[in-house]
Amino acid sequence: MKQVTLPNAIMLGEVRNLLDEGRSVVILTKGLSMLPFIRGEKDSVVLIKTPSVAPGDIALAEIAPGRWVLHRVIEVAGGVVTLRGDGNIRGIEKCNPEDVAGVVSAIQRPDGKKTDPRTPEALRRWRRWCATPLLVRRGWLSFYRRVIVKFDKKKI
Repeated sequence: MKQVTLPNAIMLGEVRNLLDEGRSVVILTKGLSMLPFIRGEKDSVVLIKTPSVAPGDIALAEIAPGRWVLHRVIEVAGGVVTLRGDGNIRGIEKCNPEDVAGVVSAIQRPDGKKTDPRTPEALRRWRRWCATPLLVRRGWLSFYRRVIVKFDKKKI
């Protein structure tokens, strides 16, 4: 399969159009904000359109014109969707429900194995991660970013 790289504002706008047509879309992720569950530039995600989102869903959302994130839904209340990356210690994004283009129905690993992030077990792992003390999460993420990512880039 041929890989094409486009600016996020263009590509993800087209992804939204495809999702609105009822298609599913597979995209390679970028960044480290969804660690430890999604590894940027390694894992791909399968996106689908859903009528609504719920806490625990991983959503592709446009949080400002041309500014997109693939983050976890933390809360849906009062017509506002609150998102945060699993690998982010602080910081949240907010958007309207109509700004959510789609949700992740599967995470695809480089070996082709797919996992559903919406299963009860996957949601339990996410809740355990969120309940882990901040210092432990911060330490693990720091180790991963400084050691594992650099090691992987040297192998390429």
